[in-house]
Amino acid sequence: MIRSYCLNRAARFALSAVVVLASVATSVAAECEAAHDPAPESSLGSQIAFHNDTTYALRLYWIDYEGFLTEYGLIQPDESASFDTFVGHQWLVEAYMPDGAECLGPISANDQTGCNMRILYDAGFGYDAGMCDF
Repeated sequence: MIRSYCLNRAARFALSAVVVLASVATSVAAECEAAHDPAPESSLGSQIAFHNDTTYALRLYWIDYEGFLTEYGLIQPDESASFDTFVGHQWLVEAYMPDGAECLGPISANDQTGCNMRILYDAGFGYDAGMCDF
């Protein structure tokens, strides 16, 4: 009987941790949730790459045709991710830090050759734009 109580207690603890983490993730995501202009209609294909040169996790979002955010994943420190996109389509980067989150952007490819956005941190966030508009 004691053993099943311990398992139930551990399961309740794990469930409460998941609930807490889910509520933190929801509140953190609000950093980039402000209203945005919708993505422009464009037939000019391009690419955009993000390089995380910080010690923080970065979540990537594309602003869709209705102005809402579409999540494109998380990149950890020293990781990179690239995506097909269109000229003028805007992207946001949400940086997760111990004391909260910061929304960076909007960032976009300004022509069909694409761009490489390197996110840096040295007492504040910075960019090595690599032909990206921001």
